Amino acid sequence: MSSLISQKEYSKVLRRSTYITLITVLFLISIKAVAFWFTGSIVILSTLADSFFDFVITATNFFLVRISLREETDQHRFGFGKYEALSAFIEAMFIFSVSIFILFLSVQRMISPETIPYTNIALTVMIISIIVNFFLVRYQSNIIKQTESIAAKAEHTHYFQDLLTNFAVIIAIILVGNFNLTLADPIFAAAISFYMIYSSVGIFRKSIDVLIDKEVDDKLKEEIKNIVMSHPKVDGFHDFKTRQSGS
Repeated sequence: MSSLISQKEYSKVLRRSTYITLITVLFLISIKAVAFWFTGSIVILSTLADSFFDFVITATNFFLVRISLREETDQHRFGFGKYEALSAFIEAMFIFSVSIFILFLSVQRMISPETIPYTNIALTVMIISIIVNFFLVRYQSNIIKQTESIAAKAEHTHYFQDLLTNFAVIIAIILVGNFNLTLADPIFAAAISFYMIYSSVGIFRKSIDVLIDKEVDDKLKEEIKNIVMSHPKVDGFHDFKTRQSGS
């Protein structure tokens, strides 16, 4: 959690961000489902599945982050901050799982390529998706500046990836619809899945660092030491250990 805002304000900002994200993702799921119904495109299906898991992930984040903001108790003296890292870990698992699923379907479509009908509907839907994702990513960037939330950073990474993915989907649709390059559909879908796998690894590593109490970086440790030693009544200290909880 950022030191610039109170825990109450932190909770309020993240809650509002979650509501806005959930509504946005539900809208994207709806229009992408329509596009897949008409086209049967594997690359459209991949971005539809991705949006569906976005909804599940964001809802999971909402509940776990709320738990992480609870006050410490007699049984949990360090609070519940690690639940936020846990939500980021779960998000990474979903991203990785979706990526493998897309890759599997892409290989199948490479073996038996198909054309994409109603490309005009698909293009319209993807252009709308790009516009909506762009404003969502900008909004989440502001949330990260306010809160420094790990879960918010994980979501921002994923939705920025969605923005790039939508551009790739448009290129694939144009290649198939205008130039009859049917392999473009599964090839672009496979490329998207590899990028998603790469993104999920970074989120995995950061969330695991918090969950297993990895030491903070040397620069921050040095700052902490300087603050402690600046106190006139402190002559020195030893066995200095650090850990991170939440953001």
